[in-house]
Amino acid sequence: MSADRPRANASRSPRRGEEAAGSRPRATITDVAAEAGVHPSTVSRVLNDHASSAISEETRGRVLAAADRLAYRPSALARSLRLQRTLTLGMLVPDITNPFFSSIIKGAEDAARERGYNMILCNSEDDPEREATYLRVLRERQVDGLLIASSQMADGTIDELRADAFPFVLLNRAAYGDDDLAVLVDNHAAAFDAITYLARLGHRRVGHVAGPQNTTTGAERQAGYRAAVLEHGLATDPGLLVEAEAFSEEAGHRALGVMLAGDARPTAVFGANDLIAIGMLQRLRGLGVRVPGEISIVGFNDIPLAGLLEPALTTVRVPQLQMGVAGAHLLIDHLEGKPVGAVRVTLPTELIVRASSAAPAAIERHFA
Repeated sequence: MSADRPRANASRSPRRGEEAAGSRPRATITDVAAEAGVHPSTVSRVLNDHASSAISEETRGRVLAAADRLAYRPSALARSLRLQRTLTLGMLVPDITNPFFSSIIKGAEDAARERGYNMILCNSEDDPEREATYLRVLRERQVDGLLIASSQMADGTIDELRADAFPFVLLNRAAYGDDDLAVLVDNHAAAFDAITYLARLGHRRVGHVAGPQNTTTGAERQAGYRAAVLEHGLATDPGLLVEAEAFSEEAGHRALGVMLAGDARPTAVFGANDLIAIGMLQRLRGLGVRVPGEISIVGFNDIPLAGLLEPALTTVRVPQLQMGVAGAHLLIDHLEGKPVGAVRVTLPTELIVRASSAAPAAIERHFA
């Protein structure tokens, strides 16, 4: 045979199970057992951290060293079949561009990863049809449970999850089921404290640009505002309360315009979240109104941008990263049958006073 004549089957593809050129076959638990000189069940018990007096430290060390030499990695598929779980969580958020949710997502993803779970993220934009579609898709993909931060999801949808006994944890919102797992803050108390702070500065005419009242956060913060107004004997003019159609800068900009076009004449305005407050700052800047010289502004959430604004925003700090971490751990503990302690985890808030708030100015101004 000529030396330069190709062999008949030199170009065929490797058969299944054969090692491709330059590749290394994936080590199995049987390979590790042979390398360590033990039974495969012993390898499984060691690698799954099953403490047993029947496994000596010397044997345990041999197994771990063999696994390291062979670069053994457990099969995620095999593990999920053994546990009857996919080790995947679904997460539904209303607005991925909102920095508030970005921090929650990061906390949840980091915590899930530490526990050996992956996460699928869906951005609903608070659209009920999108929410329903994403929930169906996530369940079809057999995620083990859901983290739900969507603010406008109908309680009927939550009812369906309850009826199916499908695991979920609510983040930054509540529903009406006493047994629902949730991680949230006391919105009513935090809003009450923000208005109390303004009242103690001497403000008597405090406005509120409320969030949408079909959300628990919007309704609870407005209720806290109303309670503080009554408690401190502040002005109750109807024009001092305007509902924004969304938790957004544009909605805050428009809602404050409505308030200032009337006869309310506030000396301070509390926004239902930081994006609404930013929209209010933009509106006042466009009108040439000094903050806080003529109007004080207070927000809610303390997104990363809040301290970088001009003026820096006084706001209620919500521990966003911690909320995501706590939610993921709560859901995974539930999935793994571990005690979860409190059904509802209420995280602390803190009023962060910055340059956008001060005592009311002596001057009065008409806003066109």
